[in-house]
Amino acid sequence: MEKLKNDLATLPAVTLSGETYLSYQAVTNAVAAFLFPTRPTEQITEAEYQHILETADFLCRQLGYQSVLKLTPPHVALADMGLYWSTKPVHISQSSPEPDTIVIHAGPGRAEMMKEGHLLDARLSQLGLDEVTRQHFKIPVTASDGLIDLMHQAVNSNWPNDYKGIWLDILGMCATAGRDASATERMFTAIIRGLGRRRYWHFKAHIQQDGSGSPFLFICLADESVAAKKQLFQLGHVVMTPGAAGLSVDFSPYLARHARGDWGDKLDPFDRQQNDLALKQGFRILSAYNVPTGDDETERIWIITEADRSGTTVLLPSEY
Repeated sequence: MEKLKNDLATLPAVTLSGETYLSYQAVTNAVAAFLFPTRPTEQITEAEYQHILETADFLCRQLGYQSVLKLTPPHVALADMGLYWSTKPVHISQSSPEPDTIVIHAGPGRAEMMKEGHLLDARLSQLGLDEVTRQHFKIPVTASDGLIDLMHQAVNSNWPNDYKGIWLDILGMCATAGRDASATERMFTAIIRGLGRRRYWHFKAHIQQDGSGSPFLFICLADESVAAKKQLFQLGHVVMTPGAAGLSVDFSPYLARHARGDWGDKLDPFDRQQNDLALKQGFRILSAYNVPTGDDETERIWIITEADRSGTTVLLPSEY
């Protein structure tokens, strides 16, 4: 075990403002390779994987690492974003944290990264609705799969609908009408024509928070809970990187597979096992899919849902 501790001590670390950070994933991989050197990753049991995590925790604390947190740009490059062991403890109290206290998230939240163009809404940006959203709300706004499907049906109907007009009506009614079910939830109605005889559609808007505590608004159909039951976990605010957006692919089918526990195409068996455990213990979840981009070509994408289920990101592996 002393050799393993020495191996972990030699792993590349990141130094920020005098504090040292060690990649959580690199530590886990090193411990797994040491404890089960000849065992194929797909044969590692859940109990053995738990032993890997406990061993990593024990040895990292012996090396002086006291907490796990997430680092994001601009503190680290986008490719290095993720969980890190930190030498600085996290102090949690009922009062507001001191200015120099490190919390679970460092760097800008999803809202700031969207404002700077580092991330885009995976559902609405592809429909060209970002500017309409900014005209109504100062915080990010996203829509559920059910609402996106409803807009698709309306635009493809015989009625002269367009996405911007529908979204303009929905956001307008959300902002000016309806009733507040609570301090963070509003019920409202908007008229959408072209979907049979039904004209009035009922919606729910719910203010949520991303991993850094920044608010965003999630709008869905008021009766969408039935479809949500098919999901094994919540996706939160679904965003995509510019590289993923450049593929011009509808990611909805892959997001649905991800939420149902279909981890994708040729995903490493060890990652599959991590996902299965993450469902039970609240760790980060990663799926990988090969998406068609035309001319019989495919491009590999990753879909990552954060441990707190506040958000999901679609990205290219090269952008990680």
